[in-house]
Amino acid sequence: MSSKYICFFSGSFIEANFIESKLSENNIKYILRDDQKSANLAGFGIPNFLNSCKIFIKKKDVEIAKKLCKH
Repeated sequence: MSSKYICFFSGSFIEANFIESKLSENNIKYILRDDQKSANLAGFGIPNFLNSCKIFIKKKDVEIAKKLCKH
């Protein structure tokens, strides 16, 4: 992954869906990494499914994304 991207979020699939929708609505490109889904496809489980999703965004979009994703 390019060094232009940073991990913006790490947490559950449900929380990741909320953040994905906010980013998509505002045309912010992101990469979703779902470790639980990857593990299931490979045929084994993941011990900590509550922090299985990570969202990566470009460094230049961090401040905007923080404002959008406040709860």
